Amino acid sequence: MTRVLVVDDEEDMLWMLQRNLNKGMQDVEILAAKSAEEALAILSDQPVNLVVTDINMPGMNGLDLLIEINNRFPATGVIIMTAYPSNAYENKAMMSGSLRFIEKPFDINEVRAIVKEALKVNDGFQGTVDGVDLIDIVQFNALSRATAALKVTTGEQEGMIFFKDGAVVHAMYGQQIGENAFFTILGFNGGSLQNIRGVQPPIVSIRKSIEALLFEAAVKNDENSALHHILPDNAPVATDPIAQNSGDEQAQPTQSAMEAEENLNDLLENIPEMLTEEYGMTEIQTILAEFTNIEGVHTACLVGRDGFLLDSLARSGIDAEMVAAIASSGLGSAESLGKQLGQGYLRMTMFEFENGPVMFAPVGKNAFLVIVADRETNLGWIRISIKKYSTKIQELASL
Repeated sequence: MTRVLVVDDEEDMLWMLQRNLNKGMQDVEILAAKSAEEALAILSDQPVNLVVTDINMPGMNGLDLLIEINNRFPATGVIIMTAYPSNAYENKAMMSGSLRFIEKPFDINEVRAIVKEALKVNDGFQGTVDGVDLIDIVQFNALSRATAALKVTTGEQEGMIFFKDGAVVHAMYGQQIGENAFFTILGFNGGSLQNIRGVQPPIVSIRKSIEALLFEAAVKNDENSALHHILPDNAPVATDPIAQNSGDEQAQPTQSAMEAEENLNDLLENIPEMLTEEYGMTEIQTILAEFTNIEGVHTACLVGRDGFLLDSLARSGIDAEMVAAIASSGLGSAESLGKQLGQGYLRMTMFEFENGPVMFAPVGKNAFLVIVADRETNLGWIRISIKKYSTKIQELASL
């Protein structure tokens, strides 16, 4: 009997998946758990081929469950369910191994196809960083807004990455701290993982966004790959024999070596554009991600005054272009009201709905931000972020 365990704290979602997920799948039993703790109890009691888990749950979250499964049940595959937008968090460089993403809301037929493929491949985990990509874990901590310490250990190496509300704020490896330590740890070859929840960072040594850090990590990885491709480890160092024979202190490179260096430089210059194209992350989206990193904010759009969408990071299922067209009319009405009342320039307007607020904020004369959030979102953080990034967004929108 093949077993699939579904884990979600939302009873309606759990009921729907348990009743419908295995339709058309012979000899596939669907088990259900309302929490990660209950899921681990089930896994300890009977073999499970695949776990489909939500990432945001009270108590032990989906990331903690993922690591526990990796360490204790390495033959079990994992699929992550998340309501966060794929264009910010899911790309080829950050997804690996048996890990797969399903976005909420989803089509049950698409989920069945993913589950069938996962059961057929049955990759499982390696029980080390080789099986669960370290960048995946960093991403999951960001998705779950975790405050935690991620300890990575290899044979002779040990490093720790600290998260505060999902942001990478500190890293240490030997005498290194900050970004250097972070990139060194990401470069570990193999090892074991331990994610310790609730650990507060001793200091803040990293202030870049998670997107900026992972983008830079990808660039560094591609640079190293390009270097090894063009100049292999066992390649002899070619020098000018005339310079060698003349006793010059510094040998001059030959023409072939110079050509290889030029090829490498050309490749490295194009890497940022190549990565931007592959990831689908524009400069504006990188800044919009600063808003979606705020707990509860799930959609951020930059809209032109004419109602055309300039860029967005939106929860799956939201038509950002339609939002842009409607929001343009709403902003115009709010500005007209302010002028009629003599209240001056509109800085921000907010509509309070049953499920949370929608905020409009002009950035320059030609564009405005639309921020959509859940009910419990800290509006103060949104206001601070708008003030912090509006000038930069205005510059990018005018290019």
